[in-house]
Amino acid sequence: MTRTVARRIVVLGSPGSGKSTFSHALAAGTGLPLVHLDDAYWRPGWRRPSTPEWERTVERLTAGPCWIIDGNFAGTVRQRVERADAVVLLDRHPWLCAAALVRRSLRLRSDLLRGRQPRDYLPAGLAADDPPVRSLTALVRKAAGFRGRELRGMRPALAACAAPVLRCRSRRSAERLLRHLSSRTRPLPAAPAGSRPAFVCTCGQRRHHGRPGPVRPVSRPARQPSRDTRPDQERST
Repeated sequence: MTRTVARRIVVLGSPGSGKSTFSHALAAGTGLPLVHLDDAYWRPGWRRPSTPEWERTVERLTAGPCWIIDGNFAGTVRQRVERADAVVLLDRHPWLCAAALVRRSLRLRSDLLRGRQPRDYLPAGLAADDPPVRSLTALVRKAAGFRGRELRGMRPALAACAAPVLRCRSRRSAERLLRHLSSRTRPLPAAPAGSRPAFVCTCGQRRHHGRPGPVRPVSRPARQPSRDTRPDQERST
């Protein structure tokens, strides 16, 4: 586990692994600005930016002195991890991720039918009935194949980066890592007015208050865990 103060943290993981929930809790516990890459990527009508435009956007997002960046987008992983102080990889079992996606889809559909704001994170440029959100089959397929496809493509960048790669295989190990990073990380002094990074998360203003996520920031010291619940630090995945 990292012993240094982390002010630039990349969060990676399969759809359904809890990236957004973890990132929200980490931002609350550290005070670091949070950026969801999906907010920066998707345009209304589920339009996508060109590759050069997207790379320039990521370049701007990673140029700041402190941030949490949540999202995969394998084509720009190297850009992000090269500037990170720590990389969090949520690597839960694919079928646990798929089950979480099913539950999330049911909640989103229920909220849509009832005409209320989604309880779960929803990218700023997307609606609950847009194909990237609504297509449960595509999301489950992506979760089931994450290790074999997307994570495999990330491995060279993760192996080459100087930052520690902190791998969490369970919810409990993610909670421990969250407590550790929250206790060690302190943001830099507030930036001057008007210099706030683009796309900083405003989920608290967009969402209806729903059930609390499974990972929550805590202020009490963590108990010493058993060996098999500790996040794994590794040079490659």
